[in-house]
Amino acid sequence: MATTKAFQSILSVDNLGITYPGGIEALRSTSISFQRGEFNVLLGLSGAGKSSLLRALNHLVKPTSGKVTSAEFGVLNNQRTLRRHRRKTAMVFQHHQLILRHTALQNVLMGRLGYHSFWRSLLPMPRADLELALHCLDRVGLADKALSRIDQLSGGQQQRVGIARALAQQPDIILADEPVASLDPATSEKVLTLLKKICAEDGITAVVSLHQLEYARHFADRIIGLANAEVVFDASPTQLDDTQLALIYKQAPTDLKKTSKTKPTEDSATNRLPSKTATQLEIA
Repeated sequence: MATTKAFQSILSVDNLGITYPGGIEALRSTSISFQRGEFNVLLGLSGAGKSSLLRALNHLVKPTSGKVTSAEFGVLNNQRTLRRHRRKTAMVFQHHQLILRHTALQNVLMGRLGYHSFWRSLLPMPRADLELALHCLDRVGLADKALSRIDQLSGGQQQRVGIARALAQQPDIILADEPVASLDPATSEKVLTLLKKICAEDGITAVVSLHQLEYARHFADRIIGLANAEVVFDASPTQLDDTQLALIYKQAPTDLKKTSKTKPTEDSATNRLPSKTATQLEIA
């Protein structure tokens, strides 16, 4: 956690455990607190537990033990509390989860559905919601694409629509599950810069799962590293050295130093850097 900021707890997990059918342990008993206005990045190998932890924060994955507690709404142990929490907790997905045949504006308005009853949502949205959705598109630089269909937009533009939809919820928390994994490096940096800027301006807490270690170091206030279904690192990016990386990636520190000297090569098929280095490490 950055020591230069005064944070206040907004969400916490206590002795949280997740076991999938077949006895697969995705997350061992974990207790952690997320602070208001903090930009958190989750790092870890595939299967380390980072996506399970991220999705448990709004019960998209239901914990098998322990509890999730909202500072505003209390323990997420009933549908009423969970609905209120989800209304103020927006999701940004890796594959956007947008309706391709709808316009950017229509997709952003989906972020307002939690504020209306089912029957009200069947009617045209109120003018205030339309104005808010247009404002959100403007904040991500896509006001001119409001009436464009999603399938006419680039991958980076689609992800910015996803961010605008999240903003339309007027959230306190944004959960982003590998939001730039399908984007090229230049677009990834632009999207993360935009997301970090908006969260800082609005005081939004972010919990973001990322592939690239260099992005985590650049954007995070706090890095939470997971390995073997548990948290093995939780501190400022400045404290993430080769010894700590070895815990997260299960490599010897000497191996990390050797690979860091290897010049990465661009994978033209995926626009990812396949070589695992101490400055840019791809996690499946």
